[in-house]
Amino acid sequence: MKKLNILIAFFLISSFCKASDTISVWHVFYNKIKIKEYNGYTNKIPLVLKASDYKIGDSITVKYYSDTPCHDCLTGIMLKSKDNKITMAGKNIGSRNPITFPVIFLMDPKRKRTSFQVLYLNSNGNKASSEGLFEVEVIYE
Repeated sequence: MKKLNILIAFFLISSFCKASDTISVWHVFYNKIKIKEYNGYTNKIPLVLKASDYKIGDSITVKYYSDTPCHDCLTGIMLKSKDNKITMAGKNIGSRNPITFPVIFLMDPKRKRTSFQVLYLNSNGNKASSEGLFEVEVIYE
């Protein structure tokens, strides 16, 4: 019986010592319609938009889910162009709150194609981090 108790205690303690394997997940919406779902392991296939489908007021919303949410941290979406220019596209308070930005931020009619890396920013006090979420391309026909 004593050996059984020791064995049970060993399994209980070892289960608490393992590192958890969790990943962040984010959903992408175009005008409130979910169009993509990503996580840290998915192949981040670029989101392709046609400029001819754009209507004034169209927006993209990112809902980011993490296993370590914060309720009062500053969160944001940044757009990084191929020439490394960074634009703050949208922001919110709290990691579970969606962040929306206008599609017009992605448009440049002088080009045939624009491409941006979408970054998620999380700033909590003195600690700030960013994560590349996905790439978005706008094609002009």
